Amino acid sequence: MNTIELKAKAKVNLILNVLGKRDDGYHEVQMVMQAIDLADDVRISWEKQTGENAIRSCAFGGGMDLQLDPGHKKLPAGFKNLAYQAAMRMHDTFHPGQRETCSIRITKNIPLAAGLAGGSTDAAAVIWGLARLWGLAPGETDEGMEDHVRDTLFNIALSIGSDVPFCLAAAMGHTAAVAKGRGEKLTVIDPLDARIETFTPKIEVPTAKVYGALKPEDYAVPYDVAGYLAAKTVEEKCAFLGNHLQAPAVRLYPKIGKEIERLTKENGGLATLQSGSGPTVFTVYKK
Repeated sequence: MNTIELKAKAKVNLILNVLGKRDDGYHEVQMVMQAIDLADDVRISWEKQTGENAIRSCAFGGGMDLQLDPGHKKLPAGFKNLAYQAAMRMHDTFHPGQRETCSIRITKNIPLAAGLAGGSTDAAAVIWGLARLWGLAPGETDEGMEDHVRDTLFNIALSIGSDVPFCLAAAMGHTAAVAKGRGEKLTVIDPLDARIETFTPKIEVPTAKVYGALKPEDYAVPYDVAGYLAAKTVEEKCAFLGNHLQAPAVRLYPKIGKEIERLTKENGGLATLQSGSGPTVFTVYKK
């Protein structure tokens, strides 16, 4: 079997603006997203089957025999897992009808349901890992990749989830971006040159519940993305950070607000705020 090992990096939202609700039910957002050092380890082994040993079609009916170790007993090992979906959609798109085996082992280091895109980044790692195993990418980054292949990979990513396109970009080496739409319209930017540390309270925060608790006043004033991009120093950039989902999350789960207050007082960072819909909060420090 051919094998590849990748780091599936967590992400934080340095800025998260809610711009309104779309006709399709999703919220229009504008975000400044950055990958951080915290990462799951993803190991992918793949082999094309030929001759009498070729396996028979399964799952989507396309011929991939897929085994997934999700890395945690609370996570599904089948189609409900985003990494599983990523592998099957890659197979259906690039190898329809081909008989092949794929084994994926994930070592979870990113907390579950934490607002850090743990499931999305695992899915992105599978997309990128298979692309490299199949010769679709010439190297560890997307430099030199054919545009139509890159576009196809990002379409697969978006079909799985709103955070997956950015996580795929991060896997390709683009660790910060401004995201618009549902999160799929990406403009790559330079990453914030800072140390980012996360803290995840032991509470479950359903994303849909946080969005459902949004009030118009929570997002009446957008955070200034242009100001963030124009700022020169880390200290100047941190003055522009903010998250429209923090207010509804704190109303629903006051513990998040208490942790933000505690970390702000204790750690002496440049900024402390919630990532995504929570519950994780993060602090930005000078390197």
